[in-house]
Amino acid sequence: MPKMMKKTILAAVALLCLCGTAAAQRHIEYRWRGIYFVGDASYVMNLNRSAGENGLADTVSGFMPSLSGGFQFRKEASVGLGFAYLSDPNGAFTQLPVFLELRSHFMRSQLTPYVVLQAGYSLPVGASSKPPVTKIDEGGLYLGVEVGGRYAFNRTVALGLHASYRFLQSNAVIRHDAANKPMLTETVVLHMLGAGLSVYLSNN
Repeated sequence: MPKMMKKTILAAVALLCLCGTAAAQRHIEYRWRGIYFVGDASYVMNLNRSAGENGLADTVSGFMPSLSGGFQFRKEASVGLGFAYLSDPNGAFTQLPVFLELRSHFMRSQLTPYVVLQAGYSLPVGASSKPPVTKIDEGGLYLGVEVGGRYAFNRTVALGLHASYRFLQSNAVIRHDAANKPMLTETVVLHMLGAGLSVYLSNN
C-alpha cells in the first residue's frame, strides 16, 4: 500500500475519532436520579365562562406560578410535593393549590418530552374587592396535567416549555349583593388552560 494512501487512511481514522469524541462531549444528559426542584411560571385562563345562578360570569385569567420538589427514581418516574398560586385580578377566585405530583421524562437526550400529573386540594385566599363581593368559603379538589419538552443546559440545570390543563373546584362560593349581604352559596368549577416556562434544578 502506498505511503500516501496509508497516511490518508490514518488521517481519516483520526478525524473520525476526533469527531466521535467531540460528539460524545456535546451529549448532555440531565441527572435523572436524586432530589429535584422545579419553578414554573404559567399564564392560565378558564374555559367555562357561563353565568352562575346570580347571572355573573366567572371569568378568571392571570399568572399561576408554582414550586415543587421531590425525588426522581429514574428518568420515567419521580414523585414530589408542591404548591401553586392562582392570582385572580378580581380577587374572587384567588387560591392556593397544594398537590402531590408524578413526573415522567421519556428520553435521556438533551431534549426530552415529559408529562406531569398533579392532584391535591386548593385552599381559598382572599375575596373580590368590588361589590357584589364573591368569596370562596371552602376550597376543593385540584387536578393538573402538563405536557411539554425539557432542554438540559448541563447535568443539573434545564428549561421546559409546556401546555397545561387544571381543574379547580371550590365547594362553597358565597355571592353577595350590592349591599354586601350574602345571596347564595354554590359550587364553582374552573377548567383552566395554560402555557408556561419551567426551570429545573437537580442536586449534583
